[in-house]
Amino acid sequence: MQLLSKTSGAFRVLGGAVSARQRHALMAQQGNRCASLLFSTKRDAPSPIKHGLVVGIVSVSDTHELYGAEAAGLTAAQQQQIVRQVHAVGSKAREGSVQVVYARDGDDEKYVAVVGLGSKEDAHNASGRGEVVRTAVANGVRQLCAQNTALRNVTVGPMPCHQASAEGAKLALYKFDGFKTKNGSSSSDGGKDEGVAVTHLASQGSGSGAGSWDTGVVYAEAQNLARDLMNTPANFMTPTIFADRVREELAGIDGVSVSVYDKAWTEAQRMGGLLAVSRGSDEPLRFVEVVYSGGDAGSGVELALVGKGVTYDTGGYSLKPSRYMDMMKGDMGGGATVVSAIRAIAQLRLPINVVATVPLCENMVNGSATKVSDVYTPRAGMTVEVMNTDAEGRIILADALNYTIETHQPRTIVDVATLTGAMVVALGEVYTGVFTPSPRLWGAIEQASSTSDEPVWRMPLHDRWDAMLRSPVADLSNIGNKAEAGACTAAAFLRQFVVDRSRTLPLAEKPTVLRAQNNDESLPRWAHMDIAGPMEASASTGYHQKGLSGRPTRMLVDLARILATDPLP
Repeated sequence: MQLLSKTSGAFRVLGGAVSARQRHALMAQQGNRCASLLFSTKRDAPSPIKHGLVVGIVSVSDTHELYGAEAAGLTAAQQQQIVRQVHAVGSKAREGSVQVVYARDGDDEKYVAVVGLGSKEDAHNASGRGEVVRTAVANGVRQLCAQNTALRNVTVGPMPCHQASAEGAKLALYKFDGFKTKNGSSSSDGGKDEGVAVTHLASQGSGSGAGSWDTGVVYAEAQNLARDLMNTPANFMTPTIFADRVREELAGIDGVSVSVYDKAWTEAQRMGGLLAVSRGSDEPLRFVEVVYSGGDAGSGVELALVGKGVTYDTGGYSLKPSRYMDMMKGDMGGGATVVSAIRAIAQLRLPINVVATVPLCENMVNGSATKVSDVYTPRAGMTVEVMNTDAEGRIILADALNYTIETHQPRTIVDVATLTGAMVVALGEVYTGVFTPSPRLWGAIEQASSTSDEPVWRMPLHDRWDAMLRSPVADLSNIGNKAEAGACTAAAFLRQFVVDRSRTLPLAEKPTVLRAQNNDESLPRWAHMDIAGPMEASASTGYHQKGLSGRPTRMLVDLARILATDPLP
């Protein structure tokens, strides 16, 4: 065994092989000097510590103190050791920072990740501290697992925000490696955590309301479900498998019903768009409808969520370039997030009636596939010319939007889709682009963004983009007639299937005045969320895992929570 100390950014060997007793003696001697006390078990190793602790540290003037140390089960001696070691590396309790240390008091030894929460004054003001806590706890859990592979349990000490603490811990532990062979076997259930159980010292008696640890677990598990659905290879996540997984995940939850429809039903519903896109694939289409009845029976549907469900997108005859096509297994990210959100909404028993619908298909190429310049008739009745088969998401969403509005008559409807590369160019992977003509709905979405720390940016709607959808042979084209504003014209296309046609711009006419569409409170209030950017995390940082992200599931849950307590007038 070698005792290591971090010096100038590198680990320095303090001694050769030492016994457990020698190690403890060295710890006592060097506790005030060691930057980080870590042990590599090359030989003569004692039983590894299988339990870790995450505890916060705050700055107080020129010194530091541990946040909730006594409640975390740390003795006075252990607290002194930890603070001395943190001081040795010059830590300033910087928000999100992490330092792994070792603390021992008699036979009580602890492997501790000390995470920065900023100043004591800020830490005691829980409002607005969710992202700091979420990131700090995630970093602590990550470091514990990375530096001690034998770890099996992690306890998270008291934090300013219990919900964010749970989210950070559970999201940080997520891994998607079930398809890798281990001991000669693999599993098609690719997503899982690190095999580490996480508990919270304040979870007992903390209840299940907003801000509790249990609530955070539900939120995080919802996003992890969306991650699973998006990351699973397309041959293991066909429309049929997706629909079956939804049934499985929502089975037995009070107030929830799940219906799955096939091609015959789709034909009876006159969903010409979904039929047109699915023609190029041998995989049968599906249409998933989830109803959660948590509000009063006579109050109607307050919120409808519609998610794009293209389980693999080649682009059709408008074929995508091969680079990045592997990410197209996640082109059903909208569908993944809305079904994961409604599961969490139901598990939390929010007092609101919510519907989620997901049209599911593949966009492939064969002899029957829809061709560029083909014309089809969607459920709403107007005709559409397909000028780009890779603009298929809006085609299937249009049918789903029309069906959901006509069948359930929601007061608010939000569609979520990995829709356009133009949105990635505009906002990258940080922000979700939101189009809505309703200031009130935008206010609710912005509030949900703030509480969930899922960034959103309001994008414009305008008559000019409606006019760009004119087709010489049909009522609409599925793309704009200019190589510009791709995300905006996609939203303009969807809007044609949401509002009363008598209120939309007659596309065959040339109006004299073109206006912004930013102040319309007509029902149903509608928003379109383009998540093509945040669908992916390009690196593993904090609670984000590299790969398909499962965002913005938590924001959708928060939106339902806000509408449940304060419905829009």
